[in-house]
Amino acid sequence: MKLPEIALKNHLFVLTTIALLIFIGIRTFNSMPRSEDPFLSVPKYTAVIVYPGASPEDMEKLIVDPIEEVVKEVDDITEIRTEIANGLAILVIESEYGIDYDNIYNDIVDAINKIRGDLPNGIAELDISQYKAEDRIVVHQFALVSEIVPYKLLNDFAEDLEQNLEVSKYIKKIEIEASPQEEIRISLDFQKMANLGIPLRQVIATLQSNNVNIPGGSIKSGNLSFNLKTTGSYGSLEDLRNTAITSDNGQIVYLRNIADINYDYEDMRWIGRFNGKKAIYIVVTQIKGGNIIKLSEELETISSLFKEQLPSTIQLETAFEQAPAVKLRINDFISNLFQGIILVGIIILIFLGWRPALIIITVIPLSILIAITFLDFSDYALQQISIAALVVALGLLVDNGIVVIENIVRFKRDGFSLMEAAAKGTSEVGYAIISSTLTTVLAFAPLSLLNSGPGEFLRSLPITVIYVLVVSLILALTFTPIMASRLLEKRKEKKTSIVLKKLDGFIEKRYVPLLRFSLRKGWIILVVGVVILLGSLTLFPRIGISFFPTADKPMLLIDVDHPYSSNIDHTDNTLKFVESVLDTTDYIANYTVNAGHGNPQVYYNRVPENYKSYHGEVLVNFEEWEPERFYIALEQLRKVFSGYPDARISFRELKNGAPFKAPIEILLIGEELDTLKRISSDVEKMLRSADGILDVDNPLAIAKTDIKIIINRDKASLYNVSLLELDQTIRASLNGLQIDNLKMDADGEDYPLVLRLPFMDRPSLDDFDKVYVANQNGEQIPINQLTSLAFEQDYAKINHFNTERTAAITANVLDPDKTKAYTEAIIPKLDAYKWPKDYRYYLGGEYETQSKSFGDLGILLITSLILIFAVLVLQFKSITQPLIIFSAIPLGISGSFIALFLSGWSFSFFAFVGFISLIGIVINNSIILVDYTNQLIIEGNEKVLAIEIAAKRRFTPIVLTSLTTILGLMPLTFSGTSLWSPLGWTLIGGMISSTLLTLLIVPILYKWLTEITKNK
Repeated sequence: MKLPEIALKNHLFVLTTIALLIFIGIRTFNSMPRSEDPFLSVPKYTAVIVYPGASPEDMEKLIVDPIEEVVKEVDDITEIRTEIANGLAILVIESEYGIDYDNIYNDIVDAINKIRGDLPNGIAELDISQYKAEDRIVVHQFALVSEIVPYKLLNDFAEDLEQNLEVSKYIKKIEIEASPQEEIRISLDFQKMANLGIPLRQVIATLQSNNVNIPGGSIKSGNLSFNLKTTGSYGSLEDLRNTAITSDNGQIVYLRNIADINYDYEDMRWIGRFNGKKAIYIVVTQIKGGNIIKLSEELETISSLFKEQLPSTIQLETAFEQAPAVKLRINDFISNLFQGIILVGIIILIFLGWRPALIIITVIPLSILIAITFLDFSDYALQQISIAALVVALGLLVDNGIVVIENIVRFKRDGFSLMEAAAKGTSEVGYAIISSTLTTVLAFAPLSLLNSGPGEFLRSLPITVIYVLVVSLILALTFTPIMASRLLEKRKEKKTSIVLKKLDGFIEKRYVPLLRFSLRKGWIILVVGVVILLGSLTLFPRIGISFFPTADKPMLLIDVDHPYSSNIDHTDNTLKFVESVLDTTDYIANYTVNAGHGNPQVYYNRVPENYKSYHGEVLVNFEEWEPERFYIALEQLRKVFSGYPDARISFRELKNGAPFKAPIEILLIGEELDTLKRISSDVEKMLRSADGILDVDNPLAIAKTDIKIIINRDKASLYNVSLLELDQTIRASLNGLQIDNLKMDADGEDYPLVLRLPFMDRPSLDDFDKVYVANQNGEQIPINQLTSLAFEQDYAKINHFNTERTAAITANVLDPDKTKAYTEAIIPKLDAYKWPKDYRYYLGGEYETQSKSFGDLGILLITSLILIFAVLVLQFKSITQPLIIFSAIPLGISGSFIALFLSGWSFSFFAFVGFISLIGIVINNSIILVDYTNQLIIEGNEKVLAIEIAAKRRFTPIVLTSLTTILGLMPLTFSGTSLWSPLGWTLIGGMISSTLLTLLIVPILYKWLTEITKNK
């Protein structure tokens, strides 16, 4: 190993390079992007198709089936879920992870565009979008609140605030939500039009033709040229009112004679309130790579100045802000990091003295700062995963330094000069620490290749740890010997520290006799180890399995769902009941109400519903995170809401990890809706009778009642009325028909131009009798002569899963950590059910995501083992010695399971991640022990003597590295968070058991399985 010698000879260059990297690291840390959670790059795409008036069956046959057929042919598409309702279809398309998501989006758009011409006329919207976290996740939500100010004025102030906010370089997008669009409404009197013989198509054609601004060209006059201007498009309501439609008996009929023309708002589709008062929202999304802390400071400054300009009747409130949570979480993790550094420093100081401790502790911030620089270059931010990874890596990064320093000190005690001790001590263990670092890296590396939603969530963890370990290795081989050659005492130490003397005494009096006994009676020790392993495995069923834990945030999203035929007013009445409950509940800071729409997306894995009149959502902010008060409040709310009639008021805690539709989701797949309805009813009963399952939702349980307009085609043909004219008249009269946009001179804004009947709120059945349609001869015919109305029960919506019809039964759970257990309790009942031919079920929800993720982690575990084994074979040029080193793994398993059982945490996704990480960590001690034993045998020592010497000399660094790893993890582990504590206990328990048993079992196996002689 020549690197330490090269570093010592070129110490000025090495130190200068490190100083430069530290400077860059400090600047990077100050400017690095910050967020609460990682920005998930999810290969998800959405196609929304709006076809007004179409039934779910018509939407399915005419639109959804053709689109699904072409989309499923796109390469790398893995799943298509479609929800079909009246006039609306939403396709959610997922593709493989780890590929070019933009290319997939382009392929989907191209595929749909190819059949666009084959789809029905009259599609109002066909929008295809790609999921991007930075476009959707709101980091700040303002609410402009007033009980008396009209929406128009609120919207004007919101636009002013939007302009003020746009100066920030950290903002990606600003949107104004829950503000009804103002339109120019032309309320036609169809009876007058019929009396005057004016068909609807004539009104539409006249308005459209008059709203065109065509340049009149130019003329020359002498040396000058003049542009000609026509009268142009409409510029005011008065212009509209004075539009000449036709003439009757020599008199012109103006639009004002047959219609009322006024500004009005569109029919309410999204009603917003803040703390019970009318509100519209201004939501802010952050650019990818932005610093949310600095953005928050800018928002605070801008909004404070803006508040001073508002009239007393309007208040600007903050409905949601992410920055305080980010700041708190980052501060907590940094506090954990510093606590870990202090604990590690104390241990090193106690065992090695202040000079070695100073060298090793100096390596910690150096490694972290340099690693952060690489992390920033890799386009990762400071957030809870990456910062926690620094805490996880804390104990590991000092391992190499401890081994090097301890060996340098040993050489110095043997009489070598400081420079010689630094060179020889580092070189002797150089290959061992390279190998041990590489094995740890290989344990973490496959985690960075996990192509799934959970993989995207945790990817910054293995990347961060790898960067820290590689940097710490380089520093251990270069910076550590340089500092040791200058900071350690030059004269030979006359006395050993009290702690080391005690430790040496323990080694001689306790460990060595036990080691010798183990080498003589190895089977006894091995049997004890196997018994401990088997005993720990029996604990696993009692430990339990969970997926991602709850987010531990003082925030709640309450969903309100009605039967699908419910209007927004009915939904809003239920939301007012929810408000009345929240107003009397302690511990709530504020709440934000949304009727007809979900709240803007404030959490990365909770995607809101879009424009559904039967749906509402309430964002509740609690005063602070106090688990006891939080769960008491949730239990009280659950009891009150469970008894509410005619609506399902439900909620579930926010959870970490990738998004899924519901904790429990059972997809029933088959062709006939009536059969699916019967099966869904039976499955619904299974879920309702099961323990721990709440808020069961069966979309096929309630039929939707519609009023169907039945067109008498024979009469329409007899009266010479075209079906297009008839359909257009019905839409214009009852739903309103947008025919154009007008830019008004007064404010320069565009307004939709909408034709409809003159009803005040919503059309009634009586309004239908006021409508006339013109035939091809210009005659006016009452529309009720050509149509009839009938009440018809229909399915509220139709779902597809991978192009097949399905019914999705969903439910929440009482204890989120037991979702897997609740689901598995239902599976035997589903398997025992008498399924009709060609009908089956599929488990989605958290169970599906968990099964896939744990399966992927299992593959990664095997991959890590194979890679590590291959590296060890190359290093030791042996098959048996890597097997000896691998004996530390089952020893680590024992401690992990015992630690999880005693601490009360379940085996979660992050515990599994900790388990994979443990593999590379626990074998490090074995590598150091086996490698040094080989060196002693090569030097001429007998096998048993070499084992004893190696075990004695490596006892201190092995114990120290294990202690520092454990102590470095303790602050994070004892923080009590459901995300990190299971991972911490997995690592700590595994480190304790593997360290204790490795010092005995590895020597035993080395003696039994190696055929090395002193002449090898």
